[in-house]
Amino acid sequence: MEKNEKAAAAAGENTGVRTDPKLKKVLGFWDLMGIGVGQIIGSGIMALTGICIALTGAGTPLAFLVSAVLVICPDLVLAVLGSAVPATGGMYTYVRDYIGPKTGIYYLALLVAGQLVLAMFGITFAEYFVGLVPGANKTLVAFIVLTVCFVTNLLGVDWAAKLQNVLVIVLVAAMALFIIFGLPKVNWDVFKGGIKTLMPNGFINFMTGASLLTFATGGAEFLSELGGEMKNPGRDLPKAMIASTAAVAVIYAFIGIVAVGVLPIDEVAGQSLVKVSNAIFPKPLAVFFIIGGGMFAVASTLNATFTWCTKGLLIAAEEGWLPKPFAAVSKRGTPWVLLTIFYVIGAIPILTGMDIETVSRLGNGVSLIYVLFPIFTGYLIYKKSPQAMAASQFKIGKKPLYVLTTIGLVGYIIAAILNFSDIENAWQAMLIFSAVVIVYAWLRERTLKKRAARKD
Repeated sequence: MEKNEKAAAAAGENTGVRTDPKLKKVLGFWDLMGIGVGQIIGSGIMALTGICIALTGAGTPLAFLVSAVLVICPDLVLAVLGSAVPATGGMYTYVRDYIGPKTGIYYLALLVAGQLVLAMFGITFAEYFVGLVPGANKTLVAFIVLTVCFVTNLLGVDWAAKLQNVLVIVLVAAMALFIIFGLPKVNWDVFKGGIKTLMPNGFINFMTGASLLTFATGGAEFLSELGGEMKNPGRDLPKAMIASTAAVAVIYAFIGIVAVGVLPIDEVAGQSLVKVSNAIFPKPLAVFFIIGGGMFAVASTLNATFTWCTKGLLIAAEEGWLPKPFAAVSKRGTPWVLLTIFYVIGAIPILTGMDIETVSRLGNGVSLIYVLFPIFTGYLIYKKSPQAMAASQFKIGKKPLYVLTTIGLVGYIIAAILNFSDIENAWQAMLIFSAVVIVYAWLRERTLKKRAARKD
């Protein structure tokens, strides 16, 4: 075991992937399962179920399961990376070291753009709040919850973590109650009728719904960033990634059954789960679900996103790819400049009145594109880290890994296309954005080379 770890560490050093021998290897399978489930469960189920129902009606529970399949293939590729070359710098380090630093900057730029979903979280929170307090100003409520999570993260990651623990515990309890109280009231005739029932608006709309739901069933990929702290990453990481995704997908499928099976589908299509909760719960429990399920789910994901979204950018700023002020860290240890940038990105769609479906599709579509880059490294790891792959306990042959990488890339590309469908000028905006980032990365690289030459 020690020999294997040394070989993997050496391979990591050769590629520039950041490993830290001081990290304590304390995480086992069940620790990873807990982290994975906590990372996956969040606002996606509350924000996107109604949108998916509008796309595919009674096929929504099946769409949740299909979305899990779409997620697991690329997750396995990232599990290979996390097992063979444990990294402490996030997926950005894989893109930077295996593909190239300029591509790493493009990846980070897309990650930043993808955080339009921060607005989706705020808007969804407001929709659940209005279900509890009719007549409340949605824009104001959405802006307030965004601001609260931003300020909490400014106070420090310890405050953010404490808030997160409370939110997740209450959220899981609310979801369990939704299933327990809802299943006995489901009209199972809704699901009879075969393909016409499960895909009432056609296969394309069904797959659009499933691709949108990858935002809800995704999240286990971030376990790959903890490889340096796992007791046995080669054995436990892939098992935990698959098991946590599958377990949450099944839970979501049951929630989907209740969501489409209790009330007429046309009453819940495009809506939050407030109407269904009012139909299945006594009044006190309905209030608990709206707060603990709807509002806490969104707040937990919003809070968690502020916690992790700055990490890769902070590394890039320290390396000189971003202006030095971007690397500023407060006395409390928080990257306040970067946090503020994400806060503004989340606030703009809220304050300009963008509708939640557009925000959801744009944000999730960009997210599906930026994750293509770490997945693509599945083609490169055998060539660039042969020692690490030889030492890894998680054995996937070169050809099977290439197949998984291809499936992951194709699946996510199709999902991104479906997310951008019907959004006017989405691809044109992506091309302009990409051109600007590419020019910036090229110019910044020249600046860094000149600085290095002056030092020499």
